[in-house]
Amino acid sequence: MKTRTTYGFALLMLFVMACASGPRSQATPAELAAFEKMISDKSFQVDASWAQPMASQGLNSIANAGLLPRGSSASRIDIAGSGGYLRIVGDSVMADLPYFGERQMGGAYNPQKGGIQFNGIPKEFTIEPNKKGDGKTLRFNISQNQEGYRVIAQIYPSNYTTITIASTHRTTIWYQGTVSEYEREK
Repeated sequence: MKTRTTYGFALLMLFVMACASGPRSQATPAELAAFEKMISDKSFQVDASWAQPMASQGLNSIANAGLLPRGSSASRIDIAGSGGYLRIVGDSVMADLPYFGERQMGGAYNPQKGGIQFNGIPKEFTIEPNKKGDGKTLRFNISQNQEGYRVIAQIYPSNYTTITIASTHRTTIWYQGTVSEYEREK
């Protein structure tokens, strides 16, 4: 009987957690206006705090060896102190994000530049309202050093952001972070 009660309680807790609200939260009208202005001005930066690489045997081996930051796993890596970002300024996009995953095609090995880095004017840049909720979806393609990237970013007024980057040379990776207005250096 006690086992049945324990399982029932665990199932109830799982159901309650599954029904909890996600990253989207109700924003005030002032927050929504500031969010819309930041997006329409195309002057913002996403600071990545988590990387979510595709699971692979190589990443599992690294995790099992204890080589990932504390609190990380092979499928979710804490990158909060890395300085990783995706920046949109006018018509230009810039990114410098750490990469965890597997390279699918050969390329020059440079231990100083192993992450996802690009800087330039993207192709097929679109900003659309999210299908669900009150955020925006950014999509664009960009190439850098013979490698092409397809980037999709979901940005919410709560400043929560997810980024998906598919590469022509590497496995897909996802990032989570926060968005803020980009302050140009003077």
